[in-house]
Amino acid sequence: FYNGCTSASSLGDVLGGKHPAGTIHLRLSGADEILKKAEDEAEAPLDEDKPESEDNVEDIGASVTKDLLVRRLDESVSKALEEMTSSVIAASSDDCPVDDTTNALAKEIESAEEAVTPTWINAHALVDEDGRARCSFHLCRKLFKDRKFLEKHLVKKHSEHLRAEKAKCHDGHMMKAWDAEEVRSVPPVLVDCGSRFGMVPSHVVGAEPMAEDPEPGLWAKEEERRAKIEEEQRLRRERRAAAAEADGEMDDGLGAGSKRPREAANFVDVDDMQDEKVELSFEAVEVPVPQPKKKKKKRKLL
Repeated sequence: FYNGCTSASSLGDVLGGKHPAGTIHLRLSGADEILKKAEDEAEAPLDEDKPESEDNVEDIGASVTKDLLVRRLDESVSKALEEMTSSVIAASSDDCPVDDTTNALAKEIESAEEAVTPTWINAHALVDEDGRARCSFHLCRKLFKDRKFLEKHLVKKHSEHLRAEKAKCHDGHMMKAWDAEEVRSVPPVLVDCGSRFGMVPSHVVGAEPMAEDPEPGLWAKEEERRAKIEEEQRLRRERRAAAAEADGEMDDGLGAGSKRPREAANFVDVDDMQDEKVELSFEAVEVPVPQPKKKKKKRKLL
């Protein structure tokens, strides 16, 4: 059904989804019967044997106020939260490790990050003789009553610098993993292959960084291309020679004085200029006789 309770100011708001008049709402099939059944169950008489405790009264009130669609949505959300919580707990536990090497590296990095935090705080804390602490960042320089407040300030207001310092703990492990890979995620290197091929990109591969010279492979492909062209030209010449021999045999069969009829060529060479002679004759030229002019009478002025 459409939610067209109010009119839109323009058609663009409806088509662009900026007004509720352009939204189509879907309704569950048989929703009226389901809601009516839920209301009947909520209005059913209570069990006399069951005591009416405060919890029971609250559950009854909640069931009356909530319809079936809302209850189904709440159940789906609670179920999804339980599954997500269980998956997070399972992933964080030591019962399902990725592998021993990865877990050992992860623990080593975590311990290094924990050791970086107090060192970073000490490097950015200035404590006076009276016990007051000041932030050492040149754009901040705030003064605090105690060192504890300064530590909270550094972790909260300058957390990006702390994250950058913790990220340095990953550099050594990342470089080791990068050195161990054969195909490395680095930009290709441009290699000069002469005037024929120019600058050609080459990928960096191997445990030791090395870029292959692509020029020998390019020359090999060029030689193959030239050999293929020469082979095609040789076959074309052979076919022309075979056709010329066949034409000579046919001419010999027709006789010495006879000519073999050939088809008229439709090809016209526009670059082949031919001189054509043109003769002009004035013997039968008729010259028209001019007609005599009529005399005009002069008008007399009155």
